[in-house]
Amino acid sequence: MKTVTILGSTGSVGRQVLACIRKHPESFRVAGLSAYKNEDLLREQIEEFSPTHYYNPGGAVEIQSSLFDFLEDKSYTKCLSSLEELASIPADIVVSAVSGIAGLWAAVAVLKRGGTLAIANKETIVCAGRHLKALEKKYGGKMIPLDTEHSAIFACLKGEPQKQVRKMIITASGGALRDVPMEKLSKVTPEEALYHPVWKMGKKITVDSATLFNKGLEVIEAMRLFEVSVDSIEVLMHRESVIHALVEFTDGGCKALMSVPDMALSIENALYYPGHGVDSVAPLDLTKIGALHFAQPDMERYPCLRLALEAARAGEGACIALSAADEVLVDAFLRGKIKFTDIANCLGKVLPKFRDVTNVDLEDILSIDERARKYTYSMIGAR
Repeated sequence: MKTVTILGSTGSVGRQVLACIRKHPESFRVAGLSAYKNEDLLREQIEEFSPTHYYNPGGAVEIQSSLFDFLEDKSYTKCLSSLEELASIPADIVVSAVSGIAGLWAAVAVLKRGGTLAIANKETIVCAGRHLKALEKKYGGKMIPLDTEHSAIFACLKGEPQKQVRKMIITASGGALRDVPMEKLSKVTPEEALYHPVWKMGKKITVDSATLFNKGLEVIEAMRLFEVSVDSIEVLMHRESVIHALVEFTDGGCKALMSVPDMALSIENALYYPGHGVDSVAPLDLTKIGALHFAQPDMERYPCLRLALEAARAGEGACIALSAADEVLVDAFLRGKIKFTDIANCLGKVLPKFRDVTNVDLEDILSIDERARKYTYSMIGAR
């Protein structure tokens, strides 16, 4: 039986991880849970899974107090003082499903103790992936991607010599607004941007899917996770979301991972690594699908993808800054403070400010992140 700690257990990915654990109680036991704001769901999760530790920053004494009251008769459950401390407790696998740069030092803590980190925290990989890979090698830990696309690449690369890989291809559905005329995008509401045709995800990543900024982040993630150049990664539009990624080899052959679009497959592949789960997702019936479609992304329609790829070529500072700015901009859009098209317009102004910041030390990441956020807030006049 493997023990699992879940950072961000009340979010979309965290809930899906717990669903997989719930389905396989003979294989997994929850060691730790954390939530940022959703106290009610965290209570339910603690009651059901009986972790030995939890963390809930909340920021309000009454939240902490009520959780302590709730848990006062549960001597086996201990409240910790930080996400990093929770990540440091003994567990076979730590799942990082938090949103934003908040997961950075927790990821560092896992890898420094030689642990296994199953990571869905895009921003941490984008901002610190090079450093995390160095820690993985130095301390003998293991970083397993939880994103569907990177999990697919990870599977396709298994047993393959790196020098024989020519190209990696990441697919994109096109998001909630893929059929909306471009001239109407400035009038798009948050509700429209959140209605994804294929995947059920958290709010930020769903908006990022609509702008295709998430694919730009995934290219940067792939660069960091698999230690390849941006020019060896391609984005391909694929509406059906059946092929999640492909790897092309020097002989011209390709490997692809195909399945019904369900993140349970990548989650269980991480939890059961190096093996496979059982009936993780429904069988793929290609006769019902009938046809698969592919196209090159339209950079005029998806300027956020273009900007993310420019950042990938520019260097680490630009990647960190755009990731931070996008968090601010997506939140402002969801709160009705800016237009959907303002996301790309503002990112286009952030990029030149940080284009020349390269080879960033681990300790400098949060400073660059903060500067990018301040600059973005100054542009949109909202906080």
